[in-house]
Amino acid sequence: MAALINNQTQQHCLLQSHHSFGRLKSSVNSFIADAVVSKVHAFIEWHGQHWILRDVSSNGTWLNGNKLAGDKVAQLNVGDVINFASKSGYAFEVHDINPPCDCLIPVEHESEAIELEYFHLLPSEKSNKRVLSYSNRTYSWWQETLDDNLSQSSMAAELNDQECLDIDGLTWQLQINRTIADTQLLRPSVTSLDELTFLFQTSLDEESTHVVMQSGEEHIDLLTRSHHYLTLCLARQRAKDMQAGLDDSEQGWVYAELLAKDLGFDASHLNIQIYRMRKQFVDALNNTCESSNIIERSAGKLRLASKFFCITKGDKVECDTRQFSQQNLSQSAEQYTNH
Repeated sequence: MAALINNQTQQHCLLQSHHSFGRLKSSVNSFIADAVVSKVHAFIEWHGQHWILRDVSSNGTWLNGNKLAGDKVAQLNVGDVINFASKSGYAFEVHDINPPCDCLIPVEHESEAIELEYFHLLPSEKSNKRVLSYSNRTYSWWQETLDDNLSQSSMAAELNDQECLDIDGLTWQLQINRTIADTQLLRPSVTSLDELTFLFQTSLDEESTHVVMQSGEEHIDLLTRSHHYLTLCLARQRAKDMQAGLDDSEQGWVYAELLAKDLGFDASHLNIQIYRMRKQFVDALNNTCESSNIIERSAGKLRLASKFFCITKGDKVECDTRQFSQQNLSQSAEQYTNH
């Protein structure tokens, strides 16, 4: 995470993608209480590959002892020293030049900032765990509480930039640095869960389950993980409902409390297993096609969102829902012809 060190206080200054310095406290990211510093004195900005320093002041900005020309910018490197208003003025040293990222900034406590992944479990010892997830549909962060009361619906709330969160009595502020353009550049070709097929391979004793995700000719190996057995159980329920001819909206739903009991989990363990599955899926697809919703939840129930999967137990195919889907298409075509 890009940061400067204030040489006077030794505090870290975490950089936003467009970061301002000056003495007009209400209008800058980093306030400098010095009369010779301009209201808005200088900017540090991320330019795709590197950070640059731009002076917009009356009294000037120095980089490594050299005054910046008014119409020039300078690329920053680790160890550079920036002085505002004079060669010996208020000084910051460049500590880190990593690209900007969305993060949680500590407010009035000395904790380390938390760099946010697309799907991030917040640490908590005193309350229900919470997940922050980034939506490529709304280009915003959402907060979801993993309630140990499995009969309750799981609701997600949208978060705003600079919004504060309380975690175990400590306040953190959400700092959003990504742009919509940055997010769109990261999107791979998968745009819908319907483009994916899950290939489950479980052992005869069902002690180990391996999953491969297929998209066209591409195969993404999700390896053997303990949380795949939970996903397998949900896939089996959806396959059963598909065979029974239930409507798409009714297929695959399982009461979370009943599933936890069948698997021998308590509520917290079930929530963690669901989180691990969703996170692995988000990471594998680089957060496309609302991938965090691979496990859907509603009114104390949950289901696998994908309709296409093949389950193999030992060396025998248990079910392949791609066949069901093809049969449904054929039946629909036949009904249309008869009409």
